[in-house]
Amino acid sequence: MVKELGRNEILENLRMLSEWLHVKYPSETFEVTVVGGAAMALSGFKQQTKDIDLIRPESLPEALKNGIAHLSKTKRLLPEWINNNAANILTKAKLTRLPYYFNETSRTIDIAGNLKVNVIGRQALISLKLWAATPSFAKHTNDIKILKPSKEEIKEAVRFVLSVDNTKPRKDDLEIVLKEVGFHVPEFISRHTK
Repeated sequence: MVKELGRNEILENLRMLSEWLHVKYPSETFEVTVVGGAAMALSGFKQQTKDIDLIRPESLPEALKNGIAHLSKTKRLLPEWINNNAANILTKAKLTRLPYYFNETSRTIDIAGNLKVNVIGRQALISLKLWAATPSFAKHTNDIKILKPSKEEIKEAVRFVLSVDNTKPRKDDLEIVLKEVGFHVPEFISRHTK
């Protein structure tokens, strides 16, 4: 069974990771950018998540991997309770450049002198959630509902998603998801079909 992580557990685990890193790698510092459910939990939008998804660094340093593995064993967390799968997915999408707002953060949490955690900004979070949302997997659609995006935020998220995948099946999925979160579909998708 997957142990869910709430805001307090996320922060506690990151503090423990920071302490372990300080002992094993005393001269190194780390900075990560959190996306997904953990970003929502740290921002007060969601109660729990199963893992901490990172968009940065794109490749986890060996020291961080070792610390993640150590805490996974000692606290009985998922082996990849912190992972960079989101960064890997974006890399595989072969985007020439991410929109500027992927560099924005909504907050920074200094866990300790050696570990700084940035929480991705709202627009990037909504865009990534919409990209991950499909009619058959409601988790991300529910997260979008919780975020209560504005019309402008959804327009930008649709633009991002269709810049990555402009296929008919993707547009069909978007139609269903947009209707489910309460948006009038033709207004968002018809402009992007040409």
